[in-house]
Amino acid sequence: MAEVTILSRYRAEILDALSRTLQGDGELWKLLRYPMGLEGPGGEPGPGIGGKLLRPALVCFSCEALGEEIEKVLPLACALELVHNFSLVHDDIQDGDELRRGRPTAWKVFGTGQAINAGDGLLVLALRTALRAKEVLPPAAVIAAQEALLSATFRMIEGQVQDLALEGTQDGGVQRYLEMARRKAGALLGCALELGGIAAGADEGLREELRELGETLGLAFQIRDDFLGIWGDPEVTGKPAGSDLVRKKRSFPVAFALERDPALAELLAREPVPVAEILEKFSALGVREATEAEARKYVREAQTAAERLPWTPEAKGMFAELISFLAERMA
Repeated sequence: MAEVTILSRYRAEILDALSRTLQGDGELWKLLRYPMGLEGPGGEPGPGIGGKLLRPALVCFSCEALGEEIEKVLPLACALELVHNFSLVHDDIQDGDELRRGRPTAWKVFGTGQAINAGDGLLVLALRTALRAKEVLPPAAVIAAQEALLSATFRMIEGQVQDLALEGTQDGGVQRYLEMARRKAGALLGCALELGGIAAGADEGLREELRELGETLGLAFQIRDDFLGIWGDPEVTGKPAGSDLVRKKRSFPVAFALERDPALAELLAREPVPVAEILEKFSALGVREATEAEARKYVREAQTAAERLPWTPEAKGMFAELISFLAERMA
């Protein structure tokens, strides 16, 4: 489908603000710029900041949807994207992933120790960047934004802890998976909409609605990604079919299947993983259909919640477009 407006509308401003935020001299700054795509391993220019920039785009969108200019929220948008990248650098270390956005991961280039420093540096820079909002927002709003950012970061880390605890085990069912995914995938998306609301002067009740909407959206995205990790088109995803099964990733399909047939644990634990046999079992249990239905359920919840918000009609249309993009990706 055509480019999603929320993902394109604010991109130039976000890229410019992030690039300026990451200017600095010294070895640490080089470590920070590498995972952001601004610098190569030897100090040469990098390919540029990549990814959809969904989280900072949602910060800007949320502010504008409530009638304020995005200049009020750009420092907070940058801060949230830096937090997201801090988490990616550390996740790559924990998961042993060697590629991120088509480039060697930070730990693969600089070693584990320096990659940990890069992640730590991105997190601290994020908090320092959020403080720059004092130039455009009243003190109470800056404090509220810091509290929201810290709370969401803590919840995201909680989710990562839960995810690693589940990895390689057959413990916990769908409910435990959803609790993990709401934190790991939903916390920063909830924070994105909440930060925009704070900058626009939203009261606590509206801020809570925005945060819950973002977390619901995060669940829909995560379950969609779980679907693609098993049944996605390899030409689109760049991964072989069933790749998440090979990685022994604890995903929604796996949690759902194990609740219905605990004997699957033995298949999932085998080396090499018998992907074809597992997919046959999944088919008999209706796992694919259940995964699609679960993702669509959260899409509908997000649609309903968005309609209740005091957003401009244009903003509601933009959000509906994002939701449609998500739903189409499940096809």
